[in-house]
Amino acid sequence: MSKERTGSRRLDREALLSDTCIVDLDASTREEAIRALIAAGNWSGEGISPDEVFRAIEDREATAPTIAAEDLAIPHASIDWDGDFRIVIGRRCAGVEYGAAGQTVRLIALLVTGRINARRHLEVLALLAELLRSRDFRERLVNAPGCAQAEQLLRDRTATAADRPPAARQPSTKLSRELVKHAVELASALEVQAILLAVDHPGSVPWDPLSSWTGRLLIVTTERSENTCPDRPDTHVLDVPHSGLSRMDRTNLGMLLAASNGLISDETDVVCVTGPAGERLDCIAVIRPGHKFHEVFRGNVERGTARIPPAVILRVLSLAVELAVEGREGHPIGTMFVLGDTHRVLRRARQLVLNPFHGFTSRLRSILDPGLAETIKEFASLDGAFIVKPNGTVQSAGTYLVPEEGSDDLPGGLGARHQAAVSITARTRALAVTVSQSTGTVTVFQDGDDVLTLERASLTRW
Repeated sequence: MSKERTGSRRLDREALLSDTCIVDLDASTREEAIRALIAAGNWSGEGISPDEVFRAIEDREATAPTIAAEDLAIPHASIDWDGDFRIVIGRRCAGVEYGAAGQTVRLIALLVTGRINARRHLEVLALLAELLRSRDFRERLVNAPGCAQAEQLLRDRTATAADRPPAARQPSTKLSRELVKHAVELASALEVQAILLAVDHPGSVPWDPLSSWTGRLLIVTTERSENTCPDRPDTHVLDVPHSGLSRMDRTNLGMLLAASNGLISDETDVVCVTGPAGERLDCIAVIRPGHKFHEVFRGNVERGTARIPPAVILRVLSLAVELAVEGREGHPIGTMFVLGDTHRVLRRARQLVLNPFHGFTSRLRSILDPGLAETIKEFASLDGAFIVKPNGTVQSAGTYLVPEEGSDDLPGGLGARHQAAVSITARTRALAVTVSQSTGTVTVFQDGDDVLTLERASLTRW
């Protein structure tokens, strides 16, 4: 457990694990469970009343229950404490009644941070949510025979490549092996900056043909694994958890993520190897990330565009894709997010309904908070757009963008929402992300043009 302020240390999964413990819960209600987790945190040793921690958690829960998945809740809050963060994960096979409608969860991860800064709180929260994102892994945590075994599962998940034993790998097909072999030869001949493989799981990568490639290797996966990549230098696993997208769109998202982390540049080719739904590899494409990716992630300095952090853009894209693929309660939902240049955007907007985000603190409105996802999805059914500040704070929902001259160059079938995106991005420095209700296509607009389109795999063989 964290005993001192360590806000300056680099946070990774191993650091997160050092401040995390797992307990079994007897409580069957949300309040009882949260009080039990607070008690397990041993706050008396810090001179902090458990009631103070509980009140802070309840104040946050009052805005919306922090259910991050169907079986997982992550209640969280910041308190006046000189420490960094403390996490207690409670599990109950029979479930804890958590939501207002009787929804039950089997895992509750309680996070409490010191009031260092909002960014630190969100950093820990995002890493915790990512660690527990896999439904299969949550099932294993719940069903482990004891807390010690569950904590060992967490340690195994956060183990470094040097410490873990080689993992069993799924056999790759002959076609995949031959294709990767030719991809390496092509990459060497063209002197590309990287090879990118889009797969469902790193275990399906044919590693042997890659042994002769000494350059950068990017693995884009829809199922993140912690123990299936060999200890190979300059290998980067990029998590794009959207198997419902086409192969090329998953590849594009992977390149966007790589560009945002400085792993690829704009003007040099990347050899991309893809396959249908990532099950096998059957196609090689040579792609140059190009000027548009540069614009999306780095901003236009000459125009004075306020830089939007890649994490905010990627989070908005992720929510948009989830709405496109899953909809809401089985029904397609069309919506729009407008990011950045908020003051200029609001001068061209008005509220269609009372703003549901008005009056809440910035921390409670951060789009990086995984607990806000269900709220975003619920309000997506409102007419109008979400207005999001560059730091990820949701300014408003149900916001009407006053129409101005649109574009005659939009593809057929795209209507008022996309025209509004063209208009607002042509007249401000904002980005707009739209979700088409009819097709589920996600489109990113900048400078009045569509710069990225993501389609559901069911709409295309690619």
